Amino acid sequence: MGSHQMVLSVLAMLLLSITVLTVNRQTLTTNDTMMSSRYGLMALSLANTIIQDASGLAFDEKTAALGSSVTAVSQLTSPSLLGLDTGESASNPNTFDDFDDYNCYRTTPKTDVIIVDATVTPNKTMTFYSLCKVDYVDGNNPSTVMTTQTWHKRLMISVYSNELKDPWTGLADTLKLSTVYSYYYFPH
Repeated sequence: MGSHQMVLSVLAMLLLSITVLTVNRQTLTTNDTMMSSRYGLMALSLANTIIQDASGLAFDEKTAALGSSVTAVSQLTSPSLLGLDTGESASNPNTFDDFDDYNCYRTTPKTDVIIVDATVTPNKTMTFYSLCKVDYVDGNNPSTVMTTQTWHKRLMISVYSNELKDPWTGLADTLKLSTVYSYYYFPH
């Protein structure tokens, strides 16, 4: 084998090595993206569950009582008293009877095991934490928190985990989701 063929063989091996490394890097990037998406979907699912549970309750403690009718915003719970009422337990959301009972609610840590690849990678245990905040908001601009009662309450849920990372910075990230619940009074 001449020196010319030797150079071509070395270049061919170099080209093959670069191709293999590129494919491996792309595969790893794809796996990271898939896992990141899965973490985000799990966090989103937890937040959506809380929103669905809260939205199924009465708007306010005053509107929860059967047959009671609230005709003025001043009759609603004061902003400083939003949260748990007598007989409700922070560790048991089944005792909640109105939307603002979720104010300052923290879920018990939710743990999930992800099987990445049973033959190569060990299972990953992920723990999600969430914190809820309920505020009265302006009906025309729901990002504006009000210091007085309104017909609109916003539930803001923050879900975080050590595995939720910002894809650009790699730093821990928090998923925030909110919903606005409104009460409509129609005078006769």
